[in-house]
Amino acid sequence: MPAPRWLLPFVGTLALATCSSTVLAAEASRDQSEWPCVQHKVDRLSSAQMWDGPPVEDLTGWREDKSIQKLVPVLTSRRVPIDDARKAIDDFAQSLPEEQRDQKLKLLFAAVLDATNRDRAVVMAGIERFQRRQRERAVAIEKQSAELRDLRASKDVSPAKVAEAQQAYDWAVRVFSERQQAIPLACEVPVLIEQRLFAIAQEIRARMTE
Repeated sequence: MPAPRWLLPFVGTLALATCSSTVLAAEASRDQSEWPCVQHKVDRLSSAQMWDGPPVEDLTGWREDKSIQKLVPVLTSRRVPIDDARKAIDDFAQSLPEEQRDQKLKLLFAAVLDATNRDRAVVMAGIERFQRRQRERAVAIEKQSAELRDLRASKDVSPAKVAEAQQAYDWAVRVFSERQQAIPLACEVPVLIEQRLFAIAQEIRARMTE
């Protein structure tokens, strides 16, 4: 599966002349976990975090309900404005017989929670893959730095060879630094997913009587 587009680095011109190999090595070693975000990593969201209604994790009836299956992508897509999602929930609730409404709405939330957790897991795995690649880049740059020092110290290497190695090192540092700028933005995506789930949960809950 290709990495989400929000993980692609920003392309910009950065002033990297002062970026030293010591800083890059520290970036690689300061935190050996694969989760680079300041937000605490929560692998899976639960219904208890989202609403005061009954737990829905064990409900599976939504898998056979075509009306719920059709509605879930609308509610989970961040491209759909929350006002449109609210109207979709309202239309769904109004279409149900009163005696079935609470159960159907619980099933709807169970389906939304499941879909959200699956989508969020893909995003978080992408962030961790990105972090691993950044760590590998930092190690490679540290190696380039050592090789560049050796070239400069050698009397048998031409100035052109040293300049070529310096250019390759500077480019690697630039790529690393630009991509590092993307991490805080990537880390916001799971937060936005969680915020949308909370909003949808509240809308569903508001239409229940139990």
